[in-house]
Amino acid sequence: MMKGCPVKLLKKYLICFCLLLCLGSAGPAGAESRSTDLPQIRIVTSHFAPFNYLKEGKPTGFCTEIVRVLLKNLNISAPITTLPWARAYQTALKEKNTLIFTIARTPEREPLFHWIGVLVTGQSYLFSLKNRFIVLSSLDQARPYRIGAARDGIRGKYLSDAGIFELDLVADSRMNAVKLLNQRIDLWAEDELAAVHTIRQLGYDPGDILAKSLPLDLKPVPTGYLAFSRDTDKHLLAAFKHALAKFLLTEEYKAVRNRYIHPGPWAGNKR
Repeated sequence: MMKGCPVKLLKKYLICFCLLLCLGSAGPAGAESRSTDLPQIRIVTSHFAPFNYLKEGKPTGFCTEIVRVLLKNLNISAPITTLPWARAYQTALKEKNTLIFTIARTPEREPLFHWIGVLVTGQSYLFSLKNRFIVLSSLDQARPYRIGAARDGIRGKYLSDAGIFELDLVADSRMNAVKLLNQRIDLWAEDELAAVHTIRQLGYDPGDILAKSLPLDLKPVPTGYLAFSRDTDKHLLAAFKHALAKFLLTEEYKAVRNRYIHPGPWAGNKR
């Protein structure tokens, strides 16, 4: 015992010292530790505007913003890598703890991924140029034409399964828009919102450029998901499922959607 130090005063010093240790180990006030045990993840996406795309070299878009919010809410830091669709898809197939978006959920893909939740739904068409409008009443009538689609995409597979094998498959769907404008393809298989947004990004009014030649009767209806690779930690899956379900009920989600999902009027169904 320290000489000349009263017992009560010494006890008081010891209590204060223990309290300081406890506060120091707790970290900053309000800090969350729920994600400290989650493994590192990889995030891949592709160009599929307005859902996910690059703007000034940075990933953005409706679905990208949702993913950013989930990462923030889960206290996870991970870069979002934009790749050609075929490469992003293969990466998510082969690498563990890999998040991919926006990916359509199909019967063929069902066992290949863990499906976290729906981000967006849409309608797909065969588009032609308005000034070279191609009238189609059935998919069989599209066989003589050059059709552009994304490699490893659901629309290309749908057309291939229907016996249309003369497809111009590209890694980036924007290439199909340019090919259509330059008349290097006759028809473009694409989601409506994505097609309208892409044409606008290229500096054109979609109402002056695009015409809907035929709706694609994809079954089930194309639904864009957030998904993880099969070899993914179960705690990651549970955390993201809960975070997404919770976020979709918020006003913040509605605000994000309103910023990106606004196709506006366009005369795509008119000649």
